This record gives sequence, structure tokens and C-alpha cells, in this order.
Amino acid sequence: MLSLRSSRGVTVALKPVMQAKAVKSVAPQASRTFSILTPLRPSLHPRALTRAPTSVSSASAAIDSTTTTSSSASSEILDLLPKISTHPSLAGIQVRCGPRNTFSPSHFVRKRRHGFLSRVRTRKGRATLQRRKSKNRSTLSH
Repeated sequence: MLSLRSSRGVTVALKPVMQAKAVKSVAPQASRTFSILTPLRPSLHPRALTRAPTSVSSASAAIDSTTTTSSSASSEILDLLPKISTHPSLAGIQVRCGPRNTFSPSHFVRKRRHGFLSRVRTRKGRATLQRRKSKNRSTLSH
């Protein structure tokens, strides 16, 4: 019987699927595109959009071809992470609220989220301030 609770059982069950996807994406890339905006989910872009043009005239042709194929290419982007399944047996191995790359630590962000003015604006925040004031806290918030 196949047990999906153990990591070995999941690895054995998904091995043929992962090998089939790996065989499709073995082709070498001509060039890589870099962006400041990183995707929240890792994905492989199709090779047609990442080729570098060799001359100025081919650059304009490449731009025209990428704009016309962008709608069809969006369906061709390979998603490296599987979609979240609603099947109950896979609920234990799926990450629904995983880590994101949106953490930007700064004094202003901390003040915006936990400062006195943000506490005054909401009902729960005012309750927090009132509770801390009743306990004679020296600092009511950040």
C-alpha cells in the first residue's frame, strides 16, 4: 500500500512525474534574463522569449515576435511548484502559506505596522493602547 505520509512514499510516488518534467526541460538556455522583481513562485520561461538578438534589425523583429507570442507563451511557462491540490490525502505535504520574499526591515515599516498612530486607527489597536495604559506601561507602542 502506498503511504503518502512518509517522505519516501511521496518521493517514490512522484518520481515518474518529476522525471517526465525533467526530460522536457533539459534543453540548454541561450541567455538568462535578470530582473529586480523576483517571482513569488519559481518558474522556467520558454526559450523563445530569452534569446538575445544578434543585430539591430533583428532586435526590432525579436521585440515584435515576443509581443505577439506573449499571450500564447504565458501558458507555456513551466511552473516548478505544483499547484495546490484540494485532495485530502495531499493536504499534509502542501505548503499553503509558505515564505515570501516581501520582508523589508526598516524603522518606517515597523512604525507603520505597530506604531501609535496605527493603534489609534483601529478598534483592536485602541483596545491595546487602553490595556497597556491601564497597566501603566512606560511605552504604549513602538
